[in-house]
Amino acid sequence: MIMGTLKIDQIKEFICYTGWELYTKANEYLEIWRFEEDDRTHEILLPTEAAVDKELLLSLAIRKLSTILNKPEVSLIEEISAHSDHAIAIRVIHTDVHEGTIPLDDGILLNQNAKELLVAAANAALERRPLYQGRLPIPVSALIQNARLGQTAHGSYVVRIFCPEFEHRDAPVNFTQSTTRTLESALTSLREAIQSYQKSNDPIAFERALTNGVSANLCDAIANISGKNQERAVQISLKAPSTGKLIPTETRTFEFLPQDQESIKIASKYFRQTYTLKNQTVIGVIERLDRRAQQSDGAVRIATTLSNGVKRSVSLQLTLDQYQEAIRAHDTKLMVRVTGDVIVTPRTASLINWRDFSVVGNLPLFDS
Repeated sequence: MIMGTLKIDQIKEFICYTGWELYTKANEYLEIWRFEEDDRTHEILLPTEAAVDKELLLSLAIRKLSTILNKPEVSLIEEISAHSDHAIAIRVIHTDVHEGTIPLDDGILLNQNAKELLVAAANAALERRPLYQGRLPIPVSALIQNARLGQTAHGSYVVRIFCPEFEHRDAPVNFTQSTTRTLESALTSLREAIQSYQKSNDPIAFERALTNGVSANLCDAIANISGKNQERAVQISLKAPSTGKLIPTETRTFEFLPQDQESIKIASKYFRQTYTLKNQTVIGVIERLDRRAQQSDGAVRIATTLSNGVKRSVSLQLTLDQYQEAIRAHDTKLMVRVTGDVIVTPRTASLINWRDFSVVGNLPLFDS
């Protein structure tokens, strides 16, 4: 069981880091390590890679080390893993998880979406996109295959993911590090975007977060981790490897409260191109006119660039007089201006509650 989780080199790195020294090599199969503590000396035996029964010897070494350090074996194994790997800890906080258990359905959601959180970050490390769909790229699949799931912590419900560095001919160098750094920048940016959105009620607040690795997939993962009713606080902690460093690596923690979940769902819809931009001034050329026989009013479609930089065709319904103005603008290829709320979906964009429709021509456009 130990060898399925830890490697000999990981244990050596950890005990060196905590003050142990190699005392002697008994033979090609065994090493004796020693630790001086006040007036006491501790010793453990570690196998080499050549030892046939190295798994048994590692189990005995971990058992003795846990006694010396006064730590449960499971906690010690996770500490060694966290020391040498990139570690992600996902904690949910609520009255129903204070004893280290969680309702079954929400526990399944948490574990599934812990993986989805990592997948979203790995995808963003390769390419920034608002939504990831389809088959996983080879580097992302390789990272997931190398990642390991840790135990929950007593007194709460925590899922730990350990991500070792790995080599794969189709994966970029240091891809694990790139993924965890992308996750850090994404969580930082999402936290800031939520605060901005809660002040402005404008979903454009999430546009900048896209460049920092936030996606609909990441938002959905955080929302689902919070549970079916999105009533639990979510804490995500990130820790880089401490191996070879004189000072322990700092852990960064990001918290998303239950009251943040509505904003996170709005962010997800925004990245899926389903949102409303309020009080937008739409300026562009009319690319289509549409009026049925016997009707006095008609619909137009304006080719424009929205305030978030997205190019769309925005539709609106005009009265008779305004429709006549639209025909003139279309025939003479003049621009029009109108202000209202733009409802955007993946396939359509329409203007409601609009006002001040006018033909502005070409030159005055930049003077107002």
